[in-house]
Parts: sequence; structure tokens; C-alpha cells
Amino acid sequence: MTEYDPKSVEYLGLLAQVEDGLMPAAELSLRAAEVALGEVADGVIVTDARGRVTYSNPLVSELTGDLVGLLPGQSLNDNLQLLDRDGQPLEPLLPTGEQMAELPAMREFSACIRRDGERSVDITAQVIAVRDGATLTNFVLVLRDTSAARRISSRLSWQTSHDSLTRLPNRQYFENELQNTLSACVDRRHHHVLLYLDVYQFKVVNDTLGYAAGDQLLVQLVQLLQRCLSTADLFARVGSDEFAMLLRNCTVEEARRVVTRLREAVKGFSFLWEENENRVAVSIGAVTVDCHSPPAGQLLASANDACCAARDQGRNRVKLFSDSRKVLEKRRETTWVAEIHAALREDRFLLYRQPVVALQDGLRVHHYEVLVRMRGRDGGVISPGLFLPAAERYGLIEEVDRWVIRRILAYMALEQREGVTGFSYAINISGISLGDDQFADFVLRELTEAGVAPSRVQFEITETSAIDNLERALIFIHKLRAAGCSFALDDFGRGVSSLAYLRQLPVDYLKIDGSFVRNMLEDEIDSAMVSTVDHLAKQMGISTIAEFVETPELIEKLRRMGVDYAQGFGIAAAACLPEISDPRHPEARS
Repeated sequence: MTEYDPKSVEYLGLLAQVEDGLMPAAELSLRAAEVALGEVADGVIVTDARGRVTYSNPLVSELTGDLVGLLPGQSLNDNLQLLDRDGQPLEPLLPTGEQMAELPAMREFSACIRRDGERSVDITAQVIAVRDGATLTNFVLVLRDTSAARRISSRLSWQTSHDSLTRLPNRQYFENELQNTLSACVDRRHHHVLLYLDVYQFKVVNDTLGYAAGDQLLVQLVQLLQRCLSTADLFARVGSDEFAMLLRNCTVEEARRVVTRLREAVKGFSFLWEENENRVAVSIGAVTVDCHSPPAGQLLASANDACCAARDQGRNRVKLFSDSRKVLEKRRETTWVAEIHAALREDRFLLYRQPVVALQDGLRVHHYEVLVRMRGRDGGVISPGLFLPAAERYGLIEEVDRWVIRRILAYMALEQREGVTGFSYAINISGISLGDDQFADFVLRELTEAGVAPSRVQFEITETSAIDNLERALIFIHKLRAAGCSFALDDFGRGVSSLAYLRQLPVDYLKIDGSFVRNMLEDEIDSAMVSTVDHLAKQMGISTIAEFVETPELIEKLRRMGVDYAQGFGIAAAACLPEISDPRHPEARS
């Protein structure tokens, strides 16, 4: 029960009546208690020792659907009937006669209240016996509506096991089901096939047409693929553009026919967006599932390896897992590693930037996030999602980070010489660089040599990399902040330890993970997450940045919510750094 606020207007009015002699002082605490009971979120009924109602708060009327409610003097047993889950009447709520001798201090049970003749409300009920010494003085009945709680619980359970965009099971759910299937494989008669699919060109659609186009592509593709499967098969989204299928009770020969249907369906699929026609392809890795198979996690990794091998061979290829992982790793190493080395040597990396605007200041550009791309040997631009994971996996990401820092600081120095000094730039730092104890000194030297004001430089680190390298991250942050740089914690909210570590990381900005932002207009829970992160940041003196902002409606909602900054396709797509003499380059004003 909430404590009655002695500073409220109503309480002060009651107190004035006592001082004027219009109310006995003894009544003040009783009236105050009634006001407090009227504000609690449960239905509360108080009776005397005989079960006659002395008080019921307004929520009782809402739960029962009776505008009048229980009136003082009425018998509780005669005027409030609770039902069990089957709709049958329960025993009288309050004990009578001989039952009084074995009366417990409190009992709790689940029940229903029938409303409007048909509709019922699920509740939990607590019956509390109040005594003065050995004498029974009152009963208190507390009714709590659990209908909404049950719906929210069910929804949360669904959301933790499914992908909100495609409505397919997620990786965790799929892996659990795969492990259950493995546990049921007790002999050779139980045979299944696991498929792992990667969508070719998905990142290109995302980067060129925007996340809304990428989302719609996935939705249409999932609907297409589902028609190729039986109702017994399990289909899940296990990554950004990766899917897994468990073909239950299926031989390798039967799986080949399913794979043929999948490939033919994708070959005939054309994605239309704003009068642009886009073709996609899939790479498929296959693994047999039987009583001799390894655990689910290892099976998925093997299927992913087979999928990577299929992708290396070209579009719409299929590969059954047979090569060892070392062979597959070697194949990747001779492709992406060589390509990254060549791009560094031949200066084929490109710097892009995307504006971050102030929501509370007319969408004025506050700073830019620096993004890296690679120019392919054919002159095309390669998305970072294709080469950065390989750079991280094989220890090349630190060289890429150093290249980015040198180039953006040189560009910023040129801006300063040309009098364009009003904008700052946010640079992403990988977890590997963050863990290098020499990296902070390298950044400080580059800042000094370039002559760039540290206040124009912001560093973005993901919460995962910060937590994995917490000690090194703190050293890096403190050194660069002491020099005048600022820091943003990227993808905040995605990790399970976000709140636990936030106090330890002295950052200036929180970038709210885009998976919450992009769906917050349709999803109340995502909206609540964004609002909660923003409120938490404000309490800690940290500014907030919303990612994946793609529509004017999202911009307006975030502005009303109080979020400080935003970036996304709804504001501007990432673009090449303009030439300083380019008239498109915004002139800075201090």
C-alpha cells in the first residue's frame, strides 16, 4: 500500500478541518488511509469481523463492472461471487461458523470475476484476517487483475524466442529445438537435415536503398521460402541475412529436392522498390542430423561453414558439409585477407560520413559518424559488412582502424586550414584496437601531428567490446577524454550487461540500439525501451543518439520523447566525404 502524501492538497484540507474543530483528530488517519487506498493499483475491500463491507476502493468497481460497487453494510459473501478457471462458483470468500476456529492469517488463490454477463477477468485474491490480540476485527480482501500481466508475459515470451520483423523463430529458439531433435535421435532410423542460408546482395540493398527496403526484401523472401517447406520443418532467422531450416525426418536425397525448390524459387524472385528491380541469390550449406551428430551449436557452425564454402563458389550454390574447418578457414584467408591487404597497400579504402542531427534544435547537424568502405578491383564499392568481419576475425582490423584515423584527421586538418571547423567526427574503434595498450598513444600522436582540436573528435565503442576489454577500455577512454575527446557507447541495450557496466564507463553519449528504434511506432515495448534508456541516460548526464531513424514520424516521436540526437536514412544516407571546395560541403559557423 502506498503511503499517504502529507503534502497533498486533499490531506491539507483534511488537516484544516481538524484544526477548525470540524473533524475529530482520530478520523484524520482513517480518512487519509482511504485516500491512499483509492490510489493503489489493486482492488481493496475492508469488512468487519462479520463480513460486512466497511470500505471498497474505486478499482473494485472497475474489476466487477459494477459502477456502484460494494456499499458499506453489504455482506461480502452475498455480493461478490468469484469463479474458478472453469467458471464454477467458489466457496464463500469469508469463513463462517466453525470455519472461524481454523482461520489462517492470510490465504491467496487464483480466480475469475464474471463481467458483462460473459466476459471474465482473471485475478489473484488475497484474504487477510486482521486481529487485535486474539480478537478478530476485520477482513481485508485484495484483488489483483492478472489478465493484462498474462498477455504481457505471453508477448514477452514470444518476443524472446522470435524475430519481430519476419516473425520466424530466432537463433536461440532454433538451437534449442535442434538440440531437442538431437536428443530424440536414439538410432539410425531418426534422420534429419539442417540447412543454413545466406542471402546474397542483402547488404547492398540495405546500403543503397535503406533499411526499410532491406526489411521488406527479407519479409517477401521469407514468405517465398516458406512455401517450399512442409509444416513439419522448422524455419528460423539466425542472423541479419542468415536463415536456418531443420528438415525433419528427411533423407539427403529428399533434402536435395527441397534445396532445388528453394533455389528455383529464389532464381525467379524479383524485388521491386521505388521502381528499382533487384535480384538476390542464396548460398546454402547442408549438414546431416542423426544420432552421431555433435551438439546443436557445433552443427550450426558446421552448416555455416558449408554455407560460406558455397558462397565462395558463386551465387545460388549448395554445399554439403564435408571439408574440415581448417580447410574452410584457409579458403577464407586466401580471399578476404589477401583482398584487405591489397586494399591497404593500394589505398582502396574510402571514407563515408553520415550526419547526426540535434532533434531539439531543428535537425541541425551536430556531428558526423565516419564509415569505411572498400573500392573493389572492378571499381565498385564494397559494403563494410562483407570485409570488416573478416578483418576482425584475422587480426587486420587494427590496421584498418589506424588507416581510418590517419585519413579522417588529415581531412579535418584540411577543413581547419580552409576555415571549416564547426563539425566534429565520430570514429568507430574495434574491440581489438581497444585492447591494444599502444593504441591510445598512437591516437594522441596523430592528433598532435595533424593539429586537430581534440574537441572535434568523438570515438564510438560498442558495449560488447568495452565490456570484453573493460580495463583497457577505461585506460583508453580516460587518456583521450583528458586530451579533450568525447566518447559514445554504441548499440546500447543489445547486451545483457548494459546497465551493470554503464556506471563504470565515462561516456558522453549513448547510441540506442537501432533494433529498438526502428519498430517503436508499432511496438509498445520497443518504445518503452527507448524511453527508459533515454531517461536513464539523462539521470546520468549522458546525451542520447537514436540509430536507424527512417521516417518523419519516428523523428517526431523521438523529439517529443526527449531524445537528443538521431541518425538514419530518414535524415540522410551515408555519403562520401565531400571535397573541401565542393559547394555541397556545409560551411561551419562557430
